[in-house]
Amino acid sequence: MISREHEWIWDSWYVVDDETLHAFYLMAPKSLGNPDLRHINARVGHSISQDGYSWTHLPEALGPSHAESFDNQAIWTGSIVKDKNIWHMFYTGINTSTKEKRQALGHAVSDDLTTWKRVSDSPILSAAAPYALLGNESDGAEHFRDPWVFFHNNSWHMLITASDEDGWGTVAHATSPDLETWQLKEPLIADSQFRQCEVTETIQIDGEWFLFFCMGPRDVERPGIAQGFGTYCVPAAGPLGPFDLDRTTLIADEIYAARVVEFKGEWLLLGFVDTGNPGGFTGVICDPIKLERSSEGLINRVS
Repeated sequence: MISREHEWIWDSWYVVDDETLHAFYLMAPKSLGNPDLRHINARVGHSISQDGYSWTHLPEALGPSHAESFDNQAIWTGSIVKDKNIWHMFYTGINTSTKEKRQALGHAVSDDLTTWKRVSDSPILSAAAPYALLGNESDGAEHFRDPWVFFHNNSWHMLITASDEDGWGTVAHATSPDLETWQLKEPLIADSQFRQCEVTETIQIDGEWFLFFCMGPRDVERPGIAQGFGTYCVPAAGPLGPFDLDRTTLIADEIYAARVVEFKGEWLLLGFVDTGNPGGFTGVICDPIKLERSSEGLINRVS
């Protein structure tokens, strides 16, 4: 379990470097009193482990900008990739003027996973049509967060939590030749009948591709899908889909915003513990949950 005495921690993302598992996660001080205030006070914490169970805390990785920029209120969920011996963190930023209502994506770099430097005070990517924009009729918020970056078919790709213009959750898609310049593409999912698909990632396990994301009971309007508060898995034809949403499966109830990482020959799921009910947020990340691919082409927890 990852826990900190003086901070709540929640959304996380992971990097394996040699034999060390690095956890990056959102954190906010418990001195705020009300955990609902954590979202507009989030920073990026950093811990390391040799086994996924015992963790050593390192200095804060990234905090809000002090400039009049898109990320001067708080830093939200991201991901990290390595290219030419440089680590690249892509993250979500919110600002003091719009708080959670407007979300945009930033980029920072590091040569040691510990000290990070912003590439720019401007966002590298922001929402645009056909994605829901600020002031939309659905909920007025510009959902555009949780960048998941990977290399595929000689190009860098980014998956992004977003909403379409009808208010359904979708997976936004962007591409880049160099991790510097990004072009926003059409959504990878249409008419999901989910109100959100948060913290998305696509992972190949034993030769098969899967989409992972999280949502709560009120987000699930698609017939036949379990209404839980946790992390879901969807079979995919490839890292960019298409996705078989009718086979969306709740694989970790009450474990939210989980990421899947391969570490020392095992597939592990880690996310923060939360029932989704008032008082159910714990501010800690669970011990690793081992996963395996089932004979039916789905993902199961290893008992």
